[in-house]
Amino acid sequence: MVKKGPEAYRTIGEASKEVGEPSYVLRFWETKFNQIKLIKRPGGRRFYRPEDINLLIKIKNFLRQDGLSIKQVNEKLSDPQPIDNNTISSTNKLTEILDKETSTKSIKNEEILKKLNQILETLS
Repeated sequence: MVKKGPEAYRTIGEASKEVGEPSYVLRFWETKFNQIKLIKRPGGRRFYRPEDINLLIKIKNFLRQDGLSIKQVNEKLSDPQPIDNNTISSTNKLTEILDKETSTKSIKNEEILKKLNQILETLS
């Protein structure tokens, strides 16, 4: 059998092995935790991304190791996560792009306004 890369999607069977829980448990967790956003194909086949696997492992640890209830785990997962440097960097880059785009649009709008004023003066 070919070993999948770390970024490859997993089937429910593969996810089950990685998480260490039976597939019926993963299906049950889907109904209880809205944070699980796996990909479901039209035929009902499930595909788990690496972040889905990490979330399932986190849920498993909260339930099994920490002894939290499903409600408590949902509350923990709903709490805002601390912002990391990658998020800040991505946000700064996006802001720069938007600023440049807005600046360019503003210049174009000013040029259009000048031309419209010239036309208005010519017509008057």
